[in-house]
Amino acid sequence: MVVVRVATSGSYHRPHIGSSAAWLLLLLLAVSTVDLGTGGAVGLRERLSIYEQKRYQRQIEESENSGLYDATDSVISLTAANLKQRVFNQPHASLVEFYNSYCGFCRRFAPIWKQLASDILGWQKLVHVTALDCSRDENNAICREFEVMAYPTIRFFSPYYADGEQKIGEPVKEHDEQRIIDRLVEYMQRVENRPTNWPNLTAINRTDDKSALFDVTSLPGAAARPKYVYLINEKDANATVGLQVILDFHDTPDVSVYRVHDPTLPSNGLSVVDGTSLSVINLPIDEFGRDKVRDAIRLHLRQHHIVVTDVSTKSTKKAGDGAGAAGGDGGGGGGTTEQNISALMEQKQEAAIRAKVKELGAAVVYQADLEEAVRFALFHEIGRYKTIEGDRLVALRNFLNVLVRYFPFNDNGRRFLTEVRQYVLNAGEKRLDGEAFVARVKALETERKPVFSSNHWIGCSGSKEGLRRYPCGLWTLFHYLTVQAAESDLSNSPLEVLEAMHGYIKNYFGCSECSQHFQQMADRNRIWQVATKDDAVLWLWSSHNEVNKRLSGDATEDPDHPKVQFPTASDCAQCRRKILTNHHNHQQYTMEDGNEWNLMEVLSYLKHMYAYERRNLFGLHDSSLAPQGSEGRSEWGGAAASGAQTSYHSYGNVLSDIDIRFSALLYITCIVMIVIAIKMVVKRGYRKKMYPHDILGKV
Repeated sequence: MVVVRVATSGSYHRPHIGSSAAWLLLLLLAVSTVDLGTGGAVGLRERLSIYEQKRYQRQIEESENSGLYDATDSVISLTAANLKQRVFNQPHASLVEFYNSYCGFCRRFAPIWKQLASDILGWQKLVHVTALDCSRDENNAICREFEVMAYPTIRFFSPYYADGEQKIGEPVKEHDEQRIIDRLVEYMQRVENRPTNWPNLTAINRTDDKSALFDVTSLPGAAARPKYVYLINEKDANATVGLQVILDFHDTPDVSVYRVHDPTLPSNGLSVVDGTSLSVINLPIDEFGRDKVRDAIRLHLRQHHIVVTDVSTKSTKKAGDGAGAAGGDGGGGGGTTEQNISALMEQKQEAAIRAKVKELGAAVVYQADLEEAVRFALFHEIGRYKTIEGDRLVALRNFLNVLVRYFPFNDNGRRFLTEVRQYVLNAGEKRLDGEAFVARVKALETERKPVFSSNHWIGCSGSKEGLRRYPCGLWTLFHYLTVQAAESDLSNSPLEVLEAMHGYIKNYFGCSECSQHFQQMADRNRIWQVATKDDAVLWLWSSHNEVNKRLSGDATEDPDHPKVQFPTASDCAQCRRKILTNHHNHQQYTMEDGNEWNLMEVLSYLKHMYAYERRNLFGLHDSSLAPQGSEGRSEWGGAAASGAQTSYHSYGNVLSDIDIRFSALLYITCIVMIVIAIKMVVKRGYRKKMYPHDILGKV
């Protein structure tokens, strides 16, 4: 159930609350959710017509294609459940792209990968073009096993590729379509364990005995005597045009294509040998390239009444046909099940959340987004490395340090973070096993349950899969941490949070291109010269705006959340002013419209927006788990702030949970003793009234 709770503290820009459509949608959502939670899915299914059930089924199937590729592409989507089954020990090669749907470069690369899959679809009996989304939790372990260190990572797997230690395929480092194809055919040329339908990709020697070209026993790859043999002469032994054309016609009946390397010829060329007369004809081509050579061969075949059907570029079936793309075990009949109805309700829930977030405005920080960013970092990004050591281990410690000090977790969450950090500290200068780290983090979450009060993105939710979410959440997280550090005296270092962010982005952020851009920007903007905590807040803000400016209109931009300079004029009019002065980094703080940022107002705005009290609890599945008031403030003093060798929470600079309990016990004991003493005195007073001379007489 979604908990609708909106913080009511003051703000620079308070959006109007009261959209009847949004609240009605939320009300319907709540009713639907409660109904589903009490067995209502069955009742709802019974109330749906057959047409509605099929329509909902189609919507759900479309939503399950949550990566960058879907059923309309020629790319086969893989999952952890079926990757090895589809790639290892197969009579065909595989080209696998390991990507992250949140990675900006991956989103820009996706059209290239789709086009490549379409352009070589005629080779699909020899090589499959596939992709696997490493951003999905269920694929995390397989991406770690295949040592995917950056996105996108492309690997070639030859036919009959065997599973085993360090069997992770051959790397393809190119990201240009033509260069990828060049690398692909080079790998295919070197395949040793060839299937029976594998064409001859080795250059043949020039011979005057043309009949030998039609002897199927002398040339590997020839299945039956062809009617025509096409010879592609390439002067450059490293050229791949001939190889690509051979693959284009590898299964065309009555045709054989061979590559001839003859540097004595004046130029590259194409010739055909007639199988009946053994006569040789040079075929004219305007330009020596794959398309021109292929068109010349097709034209010659059509002239001799041999029809070559162009390979259709319509999509291939998703991997897992009959078993489900996700490696499921059936249910392929497509009936509307309780699970499908729940999935549809989740879609409606996301739509309702987006409507409410839009109503509240952009200048809101959600507790759910902060928690989701930490969850994804700990359970996914960090754990994708097989080994964590050296600078990467130092970066992990720095990241955990700032989380322990400043992250707004409940008591269970603070213990969880502290124990995760202690586990990392116990490794000393040694290395951490990535799989063991993830297992330990999951175990600690179970032991300290409940830790997280959210289970989905709220303010960082994108209009469609792959947009915003984790990158948005990571920016939000570090903005929040810089402000909390600036408002705290737990550390005197102005670079504490920026250093942790720089180390995390450099060593763990999955988008390698994004990471490189950030590091270059950090050096250009002199990150290591930040002198105060307030400067750290402003440095991160200005750098974020620089990224927004660079990526405005990019494929990674969500149309519902355009990348603009923030805060906007409507959110903080006083944050902008006409250019009046020159300051130390004038270009960094000026805008193209002739205005400049009023840094004092911007700083005040950021501290207000990312204040602890301003966290919005809307969308949490249980708002009681989120810290409120002063409960979740970072009050980790003394040893807890610097090392936290203990596994319990510290209050102030002195007392721990044990101290508090012991003090309470002493307090209660003292009260009980005082009460008993009073009762004894009162009771004695009723028996005998004491006089001064009685006491003196006894003395």
